[in-house]
Amino acid sequence: MTTRSKDLKKGRTGMTPKVPVRKSIGVRIFMLILAVVVPLAVFDFYNSSKEEERWAQEVTRDLNAATREAGNKINDLIDASEDLLTGLVATEKVSDRNLFTCMQVLRNVAAEFPKYTNFSMVNADKYIVCSSGKLLKPKNVSSSPNIIQAFKTKSFAISPFKFGVLTGKPVLVFSKPILDANGAVQGTLNNGLSLTWLSDFLAGISHIDGQRMVVFDGHGRVMAGHPRAEFKIGSSVFETELGRAVIGQKSGAVRFIDESGEEILASVTSIARIPGGAYIVAFAQLSPLLAETRRDLLVHLTLLLALAGASLFVGWAGVRVLVLDPIDKLTVLAGKVEEGDLTARSELAYHTGDLGTLALAYDRMIEALDARTSALRDSEAHYRELVESEEQLIHRFLPDTTEVFVNQALADFFGGTAEGWVGQKWIDHVDEQDRETILGVLNSCTPDDPANVYEHMSKNVAGEERWLRWNNRAFFDDQGLMTHFQAVAVDLTDRKTVEHSLELAMMDARAANRAKSNFLANMSHELRTPLNSIIGFSEMMSSGVMGELPEKYGEYSHFISSSGHHLLNIINDILDLSKIEAGMLQLEEEDVSLEREMVEVLSMLQDQALKNDNKLHNTLEHNGTFVVRADRMRIKQVLLNIVSNAVKFTHGGEVRAEAKLVDGAIALTITDSGIGMSQREIDIALRPFGQVDGQHLNKRYEGTGLGLPLAEQLMEMHGGKLVIDSTPGKGTAISMVFPPERTVIS
Repeated sequence: MTTRSKDLKKGRTGMTPKVPVRKSIGVRIFMLILAVVVPLAVFDFYNSSKEEERWAQEVTRDLNAATREAGNKINDLIDASEDLLTGLVATEKVSDRNLFTCMQVLRNVAAEFPKYTNFSMVNADKYIVCSSGKLLKPKNVSSSPNIIQAFKTKSFAISPFKFGVLTGKPVLVFSKPILDANGAVQGTLNNGLSLTWLSDFLAGISHIDGQRMVVFDGHGRVMAGHPRAEFKIGSSVFETELGRAVIGQKSGAVRFIDESGEEILASVTSIARIPGGAYIVAFAQLSPLLAETRRDLLVHLTLLLALAGASLFVGWAGVRVLVLDPIDKLTVLAGKVEEGDLTARSELAYHTGDLGTLALAYDRMIEALDARTSALRDSEAHYRELVESEEQLIHRFLPDTTEVFVNQALADFFGGTAEGWVGQKWIDHVDEQDRETILGVLNSCTPDDPANVYEHMSKNVAGEERWLRWNNRAFFDDQGLMTHFQAVAVDLTDRKTVEHSLELAMMDARAANRAKSNFLANMSHELRTPLNSIIGFSEMMSSGVMGELPEKYGEYSHFISSSGHHLLNIINDILDLSKIEAGMLQLEEEDVSLEREMVEVLSMLQDQALKNDNKLHNTLEHNGTFVVRADRMRIKQVLLNIVSNAVKFTHGGEVRAEAKLVDGAIALTITDSGIGMSQREIDIALRPFGQVDGQHLNKRYEGTGLGLPLAEQLMEMHGGKLVIDSTPGKGTAISMVFPPERTVIS
């Protein structure tokens, strides 16, 4: 509890009654009106949406009727053509192979049926030998789809939509086979149906404002359309939004957005009898058709908003007189009671309904509170005699933090007099950022757990910051209601000072460790920069880029490059260890195939293994696929350190890599038959720069002692561990154990 001594010396300070706030009531009235108006608006919007849907369905029916009528017209003409050709096949003058007679008959038929462009007869060799038009010599039509189909099926055949060779106009060609007595095809009778009339027909059946119709084949080529200016005969709709929405549909209604962003309602009818597919589409823009319905919806919503505004005005005026003014008076009364004025009353008539009843309850509550406060003040004198001699800070207060007793030690600590504190809310003298926390601690008390302890920094009357430990105890009545608190504080500043000194010492130690790591990291960078130059120039000299070197100088440059690479690896290990200790190394995680990484590592160390007469075995290729979520570069770095040690410390033996799944975790084990280590030597090897003692090691093997410590720390960064099992003279097995949550595939 932090005091403000100037306020305390003035004693109890007056507080201006709070201005009544009508915002809460006004918002509730507004929400009540909305609760009535919004459902009406939603209902009206729903009805309008249904009207739009009904109107769209009606338009769809009209469009469907237009496409069906066009489809029926084409099908009727196809049927009529089939009947006509069937009759001609039965005519003796056509079937008796007299070409002159055949030509006369076909010309007479063509004159009688002008919708058909040409009548012809094809012989068994698939040549046109008789025609109603001009035919200078027989014409080979063996590649015509309708001729092929008629000969194959011995039935009426229809060509796909196509354009006449001479006229360039859209046309359908029909063929009827001529069968002999044995049912063999002797030829066909054919006629062509011109589609030039179809665009006018589509215009005649388009009854909706803005309706458009188009007929096209399965490749999107336009055969007819309305209006003509929009659909050019022979053009393609395949790459248009219309083509994408329709091609592939059999029949029915579709909606799509055209190139101008307008929503289009379309009806599709396909003509299955025409090879290659044919589509009749009637469509129109939705927005002009639904404009009237949407205008009605806007008018309805406008009327509802006007109704809501009028209701809000009338409701507010009535509630202000009947509800808000009495509530203002009760709010003023509450403010006075909050200041400590227990003589104030509501001054409202008790017979004015629910608010009158509320005013009566207020007045009775204040009278009871006044009586209880008086009783507490009477007992304070007896209580003060017991605690005035205590050095601890002691006070009693109500649940709203109003002080009812303060001992002299607390008054001396925070300033003011003990009597001056009584009646004040001590929470008003606490920093605002701490109030919520302190009140939360107090309100956590229950009848089953009435006491709690918390520590808090407070300023005494001299402005010194002191640590206080508060022991709070809440008291409850028989009904379980909280009546008051008693709190006792002890000054812990001296103990806190000692604890702080110890903490500073620990921080200094950590800072020294970080400084060491930073120094190593910086020095590694400083060494690596010139070292890279040395390696680069030595490799240039060895490769002869700047001219051939004498043999001895070439050997020297090779030694420089090899030594430089060795030193660079040492510096890189030092830098990685320093980054890990400084918390600067970040993992870049991805899915890592342990099989692939092991293959690459063994390939890199193959030459070194051959020098030591070692055999490398990778059983991961036969045991399945093992994939973990990890940093690929760091996993390879761990594998290189482990496998290179195994190869280095093994002569005339073998190094084996294998993996297995244990309780959902992948364990990758590298086993060698080398010199092995004791447990004491393992502990040394896992320390940075640790070199295993022993004459045979010091003389024969190189190393910095960084490989295994770095590998262990990298595995720990992945949440895993490095397990070493080694026996002197028999070999070593090092397992990389990943946590189960990093297993991706096993």
